[in-house]
Amino acid sequence: MKSEQSFDVASQGDAQNGATEKPLVATGIKYWVKRLAVETGGIERVTDEDRAQNTSKVWNACTFWLSANMAVATLNVGTIGGKMGLSFWDCFAIILVVNLAANLLPAWTATFGLTGLRMTTFSRYSFGYWGNLLVVVFSMISTTGWNAVNSISGASVLYALSDGKLPQWAGVIVICTTVWIICVFGITWIHRLDAFLWIPPFIVWCVAAGLGAKHFDGNAIKSPTGANGAAAAFSFIAVIFSFAVSWINCAADYNVKMPVNTPRWKIFVATYIGICVPTVLVQTLGAALYSGTEVNHAWKIAFADAGVGGPLKMALLPAGGFGKFLLVLAGLSSIPNNIPNNYSFAMHAQNFGPWAIRVPRIAFVTFGFIAAITVGCCAAAFFKDTLETFLSIIGYWTIIHLVVIIEEHILFRRSRWSNYDWDAWASWELLPFGWGAIGAFAFGFLGAALGMKTAWYTAPIAGLIGKKGGNVGHELTALFCGVAFPVFRWAEKRWTGK
Repeated sequence: MKSEQSFDVASQGDAQNGATEKPLVATGIKYWVKRLAVETGGIERVTDEDRAQNTSKVWNACTFWLSANMAVATLNVGTIGGKMGLSFWDCFAIILVVNLAANLLPAWTATFGLTGLRMTTFSRYSFGYWGNLLVVVFSMISTTGWNAVNSISGASVLYALSDGKLPQWAGVIVICTTVWIICVFGITWIHRLDAFLWIPPFIVWCVAAGLGAKHFDGNAIKSPTGANGAAAAFSFIAVIFSFAVSWINCAADYNVKMPVNTPRWKIFVATYIGICVPTVLVQTLGAALYSGTEVNHAWKIAFADAGVGGPLKMALLPAGGFGKFLLVLAGLSSIPNNIPNNYSFAMHAQNFGPWAIRVPRIAFVTFGFIAAITVGCCAAAFFKDTLETFLSIIGYWTIIHLVVIIEEHILFRRSRWSNYDWDAWASWELLPFGWGAIGAFAFGFLGAALGMKTAWYTAPIAGLIGKKGGNVGHELTALFCGVAFPVFRWAEKRWTGK
């Protein structure tokens, strides 16, 4: 009898221990998540109370973008003008003027983060709850594409450093995996790391410019004249513009935890400096490196074999072992360059609906990581056409996104933030369906179809400029969308009241 009672007591004790084991484990996980500052939230609006407890710093808005743009992909973009037949000085003029103007746009949308909403969620107020699915899908495609393109740029440098022993697909995997780990930890760690990650590549570009300067030649390429010159200029303008505005779709995401009373102008200025300064400097160096391939046969062979990593390696060659170390840093500069793409991929995906909000952010970050590796490894074999075509096309949809947001804010919200109901961000009953934006989206792409110039398609209007055609797709996209949206949005408000 005593033994039976003892057995019952022991069983009850074991049951009690088992009942407390799971809560203890859960408590332990929560402890380490909090201890390591791992981000657990998603696209839920960050309230003023939350921002008072967990804030970013204004200077984070600058260093984040310094790190993202002080990258080898930025260097790669600078070479495209030379490949289109433009002289170094024409490339420099386009790089400077277009970036000074175009970077105002992501700097402006970065201030939207002070609403507490990520950019793709904020778009619901102009694209509508269901129409915003267009924004979600295209944002996920663009971030995946940029993730792949940027990784290939870094992988090309590692490929050149290893004399071809490290295949580009392997470099893509190394870069994407590192980005994934950082993005899993979330925004706090991203800001901590990006405060310093811009410094190593900055040193690389300074040394490369100094050592390679004797090989640069501003007169190595003569720009075509007349209609052919205009066509090449239009196409390069489109590439530089697309690179600049690509940040529009995620710029707000990294400011949602700024202090409550942060002035918008401070976020605007910090973001503008963080994007514009490194972009102009590094793209100009890319154009200079390409000029070296036109006067130095060894550089030309290196560029043909390894892309931008080839002439970069040749420029750093006099530095010996230190130059090889700098090449490693240059290749790894693709890591902070890709952080906005992998991190914001998850934020875009959570806008698919109520079910998506319940999916942990880490799961979507992981899905984006897998997609980027898959696309990057496949695209590495066709990188030249991939980069030029992708940069051109992705800008068209970004223009539509921007035009709709601007016109909604100015024409229908009268430029007053008080005209937005911030509690309605997740309510399809309170937000418009999005018929106006859907119609404008269709008309915008009609304009793109008439004016685009890519490696595989020259539109009718684009074909009228020079022998090879010039890209005027962005201009026509903005025109068609800008005219259509006010009409369709007015009709939607009249018939639905939202």
